[in-house]
Amino acid sequence: MAVAAVLVNETELYQDVAPVSGLVERMETARVRLEERFLEGGAALLSVLDVLNRLIGSLDQITGSLDEETAARTMAELQQTVGRLSELSGIETARQAGFVDISGAERNLRPHVADMQETMRYLRTFAVTAKITGAGIADFAGFAEEILERIQTGTRQVNEFGDKLKSLGSGLGSVMERGTATIQRYEATIPGIVTGLSTGGAEISAQQKVLVERAARVRQIAAGIQGKLASVLSAMQIGDITRQRIEHCQSTLTLLEGYMETEAGALTAHDRANLSSIITNLVALQLSQSIDDFDRDTMKIVETVASFRSDLAEIDSLRRMMIEGGGDNAMRRLEGNVGVAREAVREIEAVSIEAGALTRSTGTTVRELINGVGLLQLVRTDIHYMALNTNLRCGKIGEHGKALNVVTAELRNFAARLDETAENVLVELKTLETASGKLNIGHEEDGEALLDDRLARAMQSIRDVGDRMDSEMDALSEQSGVAIDQMENSLSRLDFKAELGEVLRSCADEISMVEAEEPSASLEPALADLAGRIGKLYTMVSERELHAAVLGTAPPVETAVVAAVMSDDDIDDALF
Repeated sequence: MAVAAVLVNETELYQDVAPVSGLVERMETARVRLEERFLEGGAALLSVLDVLNRLIGSLDQITGSLDEETAARTMAELQQTVGRLSELSGIETARQAGFVDISGAERNLRPHVADMQETMRYLRTFAVTAKITGAGIADFAGFAEEILERIQTGTRQVNEFGDKLKSLGSGLGSVMERGTATIQRYEATIPGIVTGLSTGGAEISAQQKVLVERAARVRQIAAGIQGKLASVLSAMQIGDITRQRIEHCQSTLTLLEGYMETEAGALTAHDRANLSSIITNLVALQLSQSIDDFDRDTMKIVETVASFRSDLAEIDSLRRMMIEGGGDNAMRRLEGNVGVAREAVREIEAVSIEAGALTRSTGTTVRELINGVGLLQLVRTDIHYMALNTNLRCGKIGEHGKALNVVTAELRNFAARLDETAENVLVELKTLETASGKLNIGHEEDGEALLDDRLARAMQSIRDVGDRMDSEMDALSEQSGVAIDQMENSLSRLDFKAELGEVLRSCADEISMVEAEEPSASLEPALADLAGRIGKLYTMVSERELHAAVLGTAPPVETAVVAAVMSDDDIDDALF
């Protein structure tokens, strides 16, 4: 751009320093504002970087919500439960078949129990008759009482046997009826539940795969933004460079001002004016070049940051797809399927628990019945031998023992009949025992946790994972929104040209243009001296090159620079 030098009248001795002081102050205002704006812009960009890091953290939380260990444990629990659910129908069918066998054996036992009760009544009748008949026989009364006592004991045991058998039969009807209804419910509901639970794991895996793929794409885009941010933060060194060049321009004008007031007194007015023109032209060109570099680099910064819009829009689009997919996600469907399974299992297990209790009580009753038959057999043996002993004793008594001998013979006959009935009862009890044993098949794990408890644990794990995913999805939405807001805020704060560039240009425009002449022989020593002092201010090659071009001195010798990777601290330092 065209830049003017301070117009100096040849008759003036550069005594009015106000224009130089004013320019230095204006440059200081621009320098301070430049520093403030770049600090603000750098802080804004770092905040976007922080938001991106949090966004990536949210993605990690989402994809890690169902870690492999939790997933394996939960799905293993579900698979075991599914296996048990699949077995329920067969187990309950077998149990109901056992109850049918027990009910049949119980019905078969009823007439045998009635026979034993009738036999015991006959035995008691004959025992009483024997007591009356042998009333006159010495020592027989006590013997008859003993027989009666044994018969009464046997009668009591037979009645207890009958009561136990009756209690066994009374509990079967309702359980068998409910069991049949349960089996029908199994067939109607369990297959669908099993299918829902079995496919739930596959659906979760599929959803997780989609989430991971979309999360990977978001990470890729975020990494691209992070790379752009790094380049922008690096490019923002233009702020520090521009600040330094402004300071150098200020210092150059200050040196010129001081030199003109002191050491330039020996120069002619013409040389003084020419020296002022040459140096102010140099300042104007340095400032102009700095403005051009500033405009170029800040434009690149703004363009790069503006490109974030499309990147963040794609992230937001992926985020919406992830959330929309989460509204009807497999995790929640599986949780619903487990809830349905629990409702069915509660009803099923209520019947199963009742049937299990009946199974155990049936086994206990069967054992008691078998033991009871054994006691009856002992009673029969006692009565048989007591009657036999009586027959033997009656043979020794003679005529007085004949009537008694007839009665005791009947006792022996009925005792034998009782033994025969007991044998029939034992046969049926074996059937009852076998049927009772079948009831326990498939129920050895009754001591383990109920299916409802297993499902409750699995459901809680699934719900916890679903809640975490929902929470992380909300966090992802928040981070995505914050990132977009931060980006918009950064763009507004990075529009350097709208303010800072214009301030610098207004400084340059205040320097008016005059043609500077070739320095005279008398001016060259002073110009070389002042130029040398000014040259020591520079810290950049571009400044030295421009200085050499304007003043006609040798260009600077460039030294090799060892490339270094900038660290985060370096970037922070670059932001002043």
